[in-house]
Amino acid sequence: MRRLLKPIFGSTISRAVLVLTYIALLSGCVYVYILPPAKITQHLENFVVMETAKTDFGVNVVRSMSICKEFYRHYEDEFDLLVLMAHNPSGKLNLWGDGTVGKIKVVRSSDSGTGVTTRDLGRVFGSGHRLKGIVSLTHPDHIFDGVLLHEIMHLWMSDIEVIPSAYDGHWGFSSVGGQLGGFQLENLKSLGNGKYSAGNFVPQRALASIPYSPLELYLAGWLPPSEVPDVWVAEDGSWLKSKPTDGRRDFERDLHGNRIFTASKISTWSIEQIIERLGPRLPDFEHSQKEFRIAFVLVTDGQEPISEEELGLLHLFIFAMTKKGPVSDWLKGIFEIEHLYNFWHATRGVASLDQEDLQSFRR
Repeated sequence: MRRLLKPIFGSTISRAVLVLTYIALLSGCVYVYILPPAKITQHLENFVVMETAKTDFGVNVVRSMSICKEFYRHYEDEFDLLVLMAHNPSGKLNLWGDGTVGKIKVVRSSDSGTGVTTRDLGRVFGSGHRLKGIVSLTHPDHIFDGVLLHEIMHLWMSDIEVIPSAYDGHWGFSSVGGQLGGFQLENLKSLGNGKYSAGNFVPQRALASIPYSPLELYLAGWLPPSEVPDVWVAEDGSWLKSKPTDGRRDFERDLHGNRIFTASKISTWSIEQIIERLGPRLPDFEHSQKEFRIAFVLVTDGQEPISEEELGLLHLFIFAMTKKGPVSDWLKGIFEIEHLYNFWHATRGVASLDQEDLQSFRR
């Protein structure tokens, strides 16, 4: 993609076209003519329901802008996060055509010493001063299956390399073992000849409901650097594939069934080395933001009615995810998961999400 974009946009004329397009987007004119406007249809206790032509906001930035501007037409600019959820009653797995179930648009970032460049794009989405990020989910269930926790962490880890990784914005083959991938160091086993296994993990996300890792907590400002352990990194790690059988290739696995990866460049990163690379985290742990106001928007295309049961479950999920306390055993039973983390629990009780009194912010 980059090779194609460079010659196309290399000229002065092309840059001018881009600038004019950006100005048009800022003015709010483009989506008025291209798309029918989004419209809030229900103002509920801890979320709103909005109808628009299609629920493709996760891959359609113009539609995402339309939804956000409609939200801010009715609500004050007093939210750090907006979570847009597609009404997807059939649970369509590939709703946006790219196989992902959650995405985030980092709108504002003023902290330094993290894995995100500073920016301020808020006005494009209707926020004059506060909005930090817009999370898009293909289904409300992803509030509680780890996707929301994963996407929130991208507010502090996305486009600046913190440690070497083949997976941009994720931890890759390392012992970070957090929401953005990696494994637990105690699971690492050297198999000889540059081969390793490290339990059941993937390089770019958590496979189960887990808390944020120490390095993730540090980057977000919720843990002092003195509590971050060294990180083992396979800088050129890659999965070891088996020989083709019937035209298909599978992963090589160890005796316990865990995937094997190979690496020839191993390094260990201390928090001091990470700080030297990124600069000190400012504001630091003592002064960083730890309470975030969040608003949820259920987006429907109007093709299928939203049932009262769906509305009730969504209310429950939002309440449980933003609760200042661990998830109830009753809800764990519904998901049939022994360990289920909400935001407060995943941050060790240091940070919290506030969704209360949504209607008090009505314009």
